[in-house]
Amino acid sequence: MYRPSLKSIWSLAALALISIILYFIAQSSYSEIEAEGYEQKIEASQHMKACMEVLREEFDRRGLIIDETNDPNLTGLIGLSGSAITTSRGILSDKLTGLNPNFAAVLVDMLLSVRARPGDYIAVGMTAANPGINLALFSAMHTLELNPVVITSVGSSMFGANREDFTWLDMEKVLLEHGLIEFTSTAASIGGGSDIGRGLPVTGRNIIVENIENHGVIYINEGDLEGNIEKRMEIYDEFLPERTRYRVFVNIGGGLANVGASVNASLINDGINYRLADRNFATDGAIMLFARRNVPVIHVFRPQRVAERYGLVVDPVPLPEVGTGSVFITEVNNVTVASICLGILILCLIIVIIFDRYDRHFTTNIIDPEQEIL
Repeated sequence: MYRPSLKSIWSLAALALISIILYFIAQSSYSEIEAEGYEQKIEASQHMKACMEVLREEFDRRGLIIDETNDPNLTGLIGLSGSAITTSRGILSDKLTGLNPNFAAVLVDMLLSVRARPGDYIAVGMTAANPGINLALFSAMHTLELNPVVITSVGSSMFGANREDFTWLDMEKVLLEHGLIEFTSTAASIGGGSDIGRGLPVTGRNIIVENIENHGVIYINEGDLEGNIEKRMEIYDEFLPERTRYRVFVNIGGGLANVGASVNASLINDGINYRLADRNFATDGAIMLFARRNVPVIHVFRPQRVAERYGLVVDPVPLPEVGTGSVFITEVNNVTVASICLGILILCLIIVIIFDRYDRHFTTNIIDPEQEIL
């Protein structure tokens, strides 16, 4: 009859197989619990959804026309393929991905990760290229009760807030009037080439300048990119109370005044960056200057990558329900199942050891009949 033994290759193979099976059972047994900041994430996502609904109503009120092919969710927040204030090419799927209301939860997660707390001041640099991501950030800041100093580039790439009669600053005003936000952009530039509208027609630059002046925000136009970057930093410092520091700098998009050079936007990791000051860039934008002040940086340039990382649907049609995505949940291994698996493995080892000791004891007590008994 077969007896388990540590000297038997079959016993060792069986133990190995049992161990592997129990490992996979323990590894695949987990519970889903609410992630950190769950309630705030839900609130921010609901707030973003409300903002989108208000902007859609305003879109209809102005008699604007939706391109159902490019804006299949009929949000009104997907812009034109071209206009007088269009600065560059744009990726439509990035814009559609940013319109998921649950993207607000992603920004909440990032802000909580840098320990942003109610009342904290944060510096924000954004373009008008992706209204969805902008709304996600505004909703996150509103929910977390933060004090942002926002500087915007009004020019937009394709399919962003590039309608001459419904710019990002116009959207901010609508949200402010409906009580959905307590803050708007403090300052704005034209954006585009060198952050001064290089590449735009004269009519486009004039439209943006007039739009900035109509909204009463500070117009940044120092004549070149370096001057605009320096002016931005002066404004950030001016609106920061004494004996206070910014908790984080948030960059949305690839505005040159923020990233310094187009290539830098791709070189910087999407998400939270703590050590950008250690890297050398050809041209320093606001991101690098804040990093040298030991201010963490949140960078969102490739929305599709960020969405995949946080379990959000890319290019969603229809728009997902609030609370959908792994950003809202955390998977935790089931301790009870893991403990049972460990107990079974220990029991198997004990059984093999007992039989092995028994066999050794038995063989040592066998008397060789040819051995002389003294």
